[in-house]
Amino acid sequence: MTVSKTKRHAREALLSQYFFMGFIFATLFSRFPSVQEHYGLSITELSTIPFCMSIGSLLMMPFCGYLAGKFGSKKLSAMGYVYMSLFALLMLLPTNALIYPFCMLYGVFVSLTDIAINANSIIVEKAYKRPIIGLFHALFYVGVGAGAILSIICLTLNVNAADHFMMVSAISLIQFYIVRTYFLKETPSKKNVPQGFKLLLPKGVLLLIAFIALCGRIIEGSVSDWSTVYMKEIISLEENVAPVGLLIYASFIAFGRFFGDSIRKRFSEPTILLGCSFLAILGLGVMIMKTDIYFAVTGLFISGLGLSCLVPIIYSLAGNRKDVSPGTGIAMVNTISGTGFLFGPFVIGMIAEKYNMHVSFIYIFTLSAILFTLSCVLWKKGK
Repeated sequence: MTVSKTKRHAREALLSQYFFMGFIFATLFSRFPSVQEHYGLSITELSTIPFCMSIGSLLMMPFCGYLAGKFGSKKLSAMGYVYMSLFALLMLLPTNALIYPFCMLYGVFVSLTDIAINANSIIVEKAYKRPIIGLFHALFYVGVGAGAILSIICLTLNVNAADHFMMVSAISLIQFYIVRTYFLKETPSKKNVPQGFKLLLPKGVLLLIAFIALCGRIIEGSVSDWSTVYMKEIISLEENVAPVGLLIYASFIAFGRFFGDSIRKRFSEPTILLGCSFLAILGLGVMIMKTDIYFAVTGLFISGLGLSCLVPIIYSLAGNRKDVSPGTGIAMVNTISGTGFLFGPFVIGMIAEKYNMHVSFIYIFTLSAILFTLSCVLWKKGK
């Protein structure tokens, strides 16, 4: 096999993997109302599910940099088998008491899989010697859109969530078994392997970028997690069409990311981040301006465009540090930004429980203002 074929196959394998990770993500959060009904959860209890996943992910984060540096992202990607298998069991737990420890365990493997796939995308981008990481992240949201469409179909046909989850898990596992051997193997350097398990924190400008990532992940994750509930409760859509909000949001994030690599060739990262944060604050402002389907849809597509290039740029900056491996660099930023899920879905659930989901999205809008302010600081530093 020629080198060009090796690179092409690695790229195609990663595109497939990003797609199915988004597919799983959309399947889970499109069926959030079904999960809530199945276990008889309140909004606050429902919000504890992504919160516990985040706790598990965060607890694992100090170890991710060490594991990525020691074993390399290709070996670490084997965690995807567990990630895809555990997902299917969420609707099969015998008692509510198991939900939260189960979600914490699931979060551990989400974190490991996330680090592995993003680190490998940096390796492939370096092999291509041009920006392509945005395309990978675009495929994630293509997968989110496809997952939302399948959820709408399954809800319309009255397919229960347990069967839906099992079907998606089985398809994802088969796909992952086929493509995993095509991932590029990195050779971990001994000098880049952390000596033992320790918390890795970014410094200097990268610390500022990490806090931008923190705000971005809270906003992106919160809108993804709760858009279906928002469309059902605030916009009063039927449950089988409520995932259309997630579909619109995901479609425009994917659209923006397809063009993200071309934009990176023309403008500096700080300039792009500034533009992204402006669109995010504009879109969320439109969304909360009025509890109307047209305002909601318009706000979701504008904010989707705004958040589209944020994550690819941050991962590229983190993964291209010369003093650490790609996996270790990404883990350093994720140590800060990974806490975003602690301040996102759970806080939104508590606000919605006390007031309503519309007030929760006002909280997200406030975070977008902070994101814009931090992006302005980074832009000024880059001038």
